[in-house]
Amino acid sequence: MNDMNTRILALITLLMLFPCMCRAQKWSLGTNAVDWLWLGTMNASGSVAVDRHFSVNAEARVNPWTFNSDDPSKQMQDRRQTYSAGFRWWPWYVYSGWWAGLSAQYEEYSRGGIVSRSTEEGDAYGAVLAGGYSLMLHRNLNLEFGAAFWTGRTDYTTYACPKCGRITGSGTKWFILPSSVMASLVWVF
Repeated sequence: MNDMNTRILALITLLMLFPCMCRAQKWSLGTNAVDWLWLGTMNASGSVAVDRHFSVNAEARVNPWTFNSDDPSKQMQDRRQTYSAGFRWWPWYVYSGWWAGLSAQYEEYSRGGIVSRSTEEGDAYGAVLAGGYSLMLHRNLNLEFGAAFWTGRTDYTTYACPKCGRITGSGTKWFILPSSVMASLVWVF
């Protein structure tokens, strides 16, 4: 595990342990169905309410899959591991209604062969701005809808195709990208 991953895991652990000193805790665990539908990206999120209007959250997404790897002309992948930690503000009450969030995110990625044969891999890090709505289905079950955008910096290498290994470019660049579209099932306890 590289140094950046160690720092991110330490930050997530710290954010998850800090609320243990607060009163009237409410925890939640969830998963985003849209991520699962996008090439089988496994994901989980967790949060804890620290106030009537604020929650601290952490999320992880992992996609280790490569498709059509036996045929280089058809190979495609969106392999990644993404970690984020931040907070959400709930205008009405935590885990109910509209919310807005801000978090820090790190992603190690390798994607290509989906739209074009070109493949890019690298490390990206930055800030995520998200918003959405949490619909209470049951006392312990919510359905969350939302969208998130992130901006930051990536250190990347571009290849001519997913399997050939011919480098066509590399460097560092700034970006603004969609981070996720959410339709999540969330268990609140």
